[in-house]
Amino acid sequence: MIKKSTPKIYTGKNSLSIRWFVYYLDEKGKRIKKYGDINKYSTLKGRKAAAQRLVDEILQVHLKKSNKSLSQKIYDELENRKPTWRPKTYQCKKSKIDIFLKWMQRKKWTEDNVYQFFFEYLTKEKRVAPTTYNDYIRCITQALGWCDQQQLMEAIEKRKASPTPAAYFTQSQRTFLSNAIKNSNPNLWFFVQFVYYCFLRPRAELRLLKVGDVILEEQKILVPANIAKNKKQQYVAIPNAFFPTVEKKIRNRNPNEYLFPGNHYLSPTGMNTFGRQHRELLKELGFDTSRYKLYSWKHTGAVAAVKAGIHIKQLQIQLRHHSLDQVDEYLRQLGVSDLGDLRDNFPCI
Repeated sequence: MIKKSTPKIYTGKNSLSIRWFVYYLDEKGKRIKKYGDINKYSTLKGRKAAAQRLVDEILQVHLKKSNKSLSQKIYDELENRKPTWRPKTYQCKKSKIDIFLKWMQRKKWTEDNVYQFFFEYLTKEKRVAPTTYNDYIRCITQALGWCDQQQLMEAIEKRKASPTPAAYFTQSQRTFLSNAIKNSNPNLWFFVQFVYYCFLRPRAELRLLKVGDVILEEQKILVPANIAKNKKQQYVAIPNAFFPTVEKKIRNRNPNEYLFPGNHYLSPTGMNTFGRQHRELLKELGFDTSRYKLYSWKHTGAVAAVKAGIHIKQLQIQLRHHSLDQVDEYLRQLGVSDLGDLRDNFPCI
């Protein structure tokens, strides 16, 4: 990867009497200055806007060079290995690599963007079969290894040919786990409660929410279109049982910071941070982590809602499912059927 310093703006302490410029270090460590059209503006606002445009242009150039370098390494290695494969094998690999690199062409090579390729593009847009999806995982993992970027695949999991949802926690498991998580990792417990009460997807939605997306006065959460299912702006309610905790945790926080920040409050927590913490705790407590996952809390919340008598239509809205049939199918996959009235009130023959 070509490494350069992030471009910075020199303003001379916001003085309009000196020339402003943008500077950075190139891959050889040489200091580069760029002036662009910054100094033709006679106001601070004008100069700052022009300087930021120049920074964005420089970053785009860096991104293109970096992506081109990584892509070239992959294609070079692909051609080197071509004689060791059958023609059909080579063609299949090249086709998948072409699709991946085209998708990544104008994007940063980050774990997030690689995840979006698999989740948004292959799964939601192309709806590829599990076997094809897993072929992509093998192929892209190998290709990224050729340029020492295999760590970008850490959050990608293979799909089962007949996918079954993670198991939900029973009432006794729920009580036991809630005490364990509260005592050992309060921040993880706060995260878990959003999944349980609000049915938010942990990696694709919850970790990308900002404090300002939580609307305290209306007791609801805005899920922006760029992270929501179906790419539509959506809302979920914050149940009364959870609202006091949310209010206490976020009141007076900067609305622009992430609800669960990473190393910097303006960057989100890592894609797999809470999933890894949860998995390690489950293992420590003896749970089967092939059955129980962080996502189990969403299923647990849905099952608990059904058993509490919450109307199926309200559950549909909170789950953000497009139809009641989808909710019914979801509950059937979990092994849940709301037959309490039938069981208790069926008349004798």
